[in-house]
Amino acid sequence: MVMMKRIMVVFIMMAFLLPVKGQGYRIGVSFKGLSGDTLILGEYFTTRMIPKDTVVLDSRGSGVFEGPERFRGGLYLIYLNPNYYFDFLIDSLQVFSIATDTSDFVAKTVFQGSPDNDLFLEYKQLLRQSRTDAERYREEMENAKNKKDSLNAREELKKLDHKVEQFYTGLNAQHPGLFVTDFIFATREPAVPDSILSGTPAENDSLRYFYIKNHYFDNFDFTDVRLLHTPLYENKIKTYISRVVPQHPDSLKTAVDFLIEGSRSNGEIFRYMLITLFNHFAESKFMGMDAVYFHIAEKYYIPEATWSNPDFIRQLSQTLAENKPTLVGQTAPNLVMRRIPPEHFQMAVLDTAIKNDPHIGEDFLIHDIRTRFTILYFWEVDCGHCKRYTPALHEAYQRLKDKSVEVLSVHVINSIEGKQKWVDYINENQMFDWINCWSPYSNEYRKIYNLKSFPQLFIFDKNKKIIAKKITPEQAEEIINTFDRLDLN
Repeated sequence: MVMMKRIMVVFIMMAFLLPVKGQGYRIGVSFKGLSGDTLILGEYFTTRMIPKDTVVLDSRGSGVFEGPERFRGGLYLIYLNPNYYFDFLIDSLQVFSIATDTSDFVAKTVFQGSPDNDLFLEYKQLLRQSRTDAERYREEMENAKNKKDSLNAREELKKLDHKVEQFYTGLNAQHPGLFVTDFIFATREPAVPDSILSGTPAENDSLRYFYIKNHYFDNFDFTDVRLLHTPLYENKIKTYISRVVPQHPDSLKTAVDFLIEGSRSNGEIFRYMLITLFNHFAESKFMGMDAVYFHIAEKYYIPEATWSNPDFIRQLSQTLAENKPTLVGQTAPNLVMRRIPPEHFQMAVLDTAIKNDPHIGEDFLIHDIRTRFTILYFWEVDCGHCKRYTPALHEAYQRLKDKSVEVLSVHVINSIEGKQKWVDYINENQMFDWINCWSPYSNEYRKIYNLKSFPQLFIFDKNKKIIAKKITPEQAEEIINTFDRLDLN
């Protein structure tokens, strides 16, 4: 998995930005306060700005962006430098003009021939004025000398909120066909109705969460390719995946399927969605997220990412095959191990022949261990990290075993020398109370459990379903205590 993250290609988003055929575009600009400057017309692709055209202003600050191929709808910007730029919308009407003044792009900009931008400008002016007024009313509330002044300021804030809400309502009623309406509503988060909040604070928090989860995309159509060409899109999708959906592999798989399947109506959105979600889970540091990553790889990326390098697809397929049997949520692969009884270790102290004998013990299947939790721990005596993990796990086991927990402590070196060191270690540390086992005749378990480094620690539930892996002894104890406390197993 780590190797996959390191070799993962950086996908060039410019490949999305193919030209759109049509009548072309013509955008006249007039910038008071500029002369002879070069302006850049840029297109947003999510949060990135892609330069599309340039113009050199004449002595009066005027110029024309013009080209034979129409732009796709989205949010665009005119850029001079970090201090001088402003954004505007482009949709079906692509012949219009902009007159502005560098002293104030919001108050002193005028559009001609672009109803979308007339309303967009009105929206920006409303937001700016509302923020200014709201700050003033809040200051009045904080500095009020009496209750009446405080109530008056509070009432003005309510009127201000009502005014903004009226703007939204008017947009939806009067301009349902304009892109600006879809864009402005896409900026709005779902508002939880007060009518459903009638329980305790904890119950209301739960109601709020489920309402937002179920209505998260009410105002945001993630299949609208125009929104993909705005900074809103990526944040909306990543917030949904990272904060709205429960961070459990099964819930996330369902959410991923919803987003990817829903994006199939547009090839550009499908490609973006697949790449974005694939990379998001490839980079996740949280346990169990590899299950979501490989779900995307198997169901979508390997069969449908035709743009990807064939060598990358082949390596991804191989990595999937190696990791799939031991993903969180899978039933643990069964293994035959040889259990070494405590008396063998004790007798081996005085008898070299017993110490060297690889045939001692009884074979068993790990699925035959009947406990609420099974910890499968792969380690070896000379491993640096194992020297910390092994005693820490044994200490944790002393606190956990009364909760129907068993540890299968698998020593991975099956040579005579390895057995000698193992016997000495167990005797020196008195680790006789858990199941000491190994596989003296085969290393096949290394492939089955994809063991490329040690130590490795897995937790199984009572049905031998993997509930955690690649964790520390401290994390193992915490997870088991959590499951036990919540009675999840």
